[in-house]
Amino acid sequence: MKKNILYTFAALGFCSVLAGSCIAEDLGVGNIKQEENANSDWNKTRSVEVHFLSALNDANIGETDAIVNHINALGEDCSIGVIDRADVSGGSNVATHISFATSRFPGYALNKVVKNGNGIATEGSLILYNHKNNAEEGFKMSNDCFIKFISIMCKSMVKENQKDILVPFATARFSSKEQINAAKSALGTVVDSRHNGVLIGTVKSNLVEDLKSVAESISNVKFSQADIAAGEYAIFMVADKSWVLRETTTNSVSGNVKDYCLAIEPGVE
Repeated sequence: MKKNILYTFAALGFCSVLAGSCIAEDLGVGNIKQEENANSDWNKTRSVEVHFLSALNDANIGETDAIVNHINALGEDCSIGVIDRADVSGGSNVATHISFATSRFPGYALNKVVKNGNGIATEGSLILYNHKNNAEEGFKMSNDCFIKFISIMCKSMVKENQKDILVPFATARFSSKEQINAAKSALGTVVDSRHNGVLIGTVKSNLVEDLKSVAESISNVKFSQADIAAGEYAIFMVADKSWVLRETTTNSVSGNVKDYCLAIEPGVE
């Protein structure tokens, strides 16, 4: 592609066929619910949930076993899971382990490649979903900042008469103002009429307003910030104005890792 980078992270060694069956359990730990957007009636029958697991810092996420147990407990209630900073280093491949142990199909959102002693390490986030997917795209903003785009079929959050909803999902991580200043073109591509993407990711807390300014300089685009406890990073959503971030529910996973469950609704007038 000319402007788009279609990259495959072969070192992860992901298997192309994984089962998506898990047992759902009631987590009920450290539950905090906050409604972000109540400006119109919330239609939960067409809303989906994105489980964003993060320590909201600049370290490899760790707590791998607890993350696996948490995703498996969610079962089919988790249509999209993002494991922030599931880094790959040498013989340690956290992303592969989590995807196999949770029986999920994986995507890998590259942040950057860094030196690690005599070798290299890859910083990035793992995307988990429940069906085979033959296409994904990557968009470069800078040498250390990329957007990963994958269309994911999700279950609506209301189980009665549950619907399948296709979510044009994207994720990215912003840690510097230089990355944000270079982001407008790629952001515009993600939300254009061909992709109609909804981008959910992390940004350094002191750069939230910078990212909001760049995102909302794009026609018909809205920036939303998840209403969560302050950390080194914030969680955001950038999408067409018809997408609404309705609620964020926070659950403890282990240590400082939490599951920030974002309820999002498309097609809101």
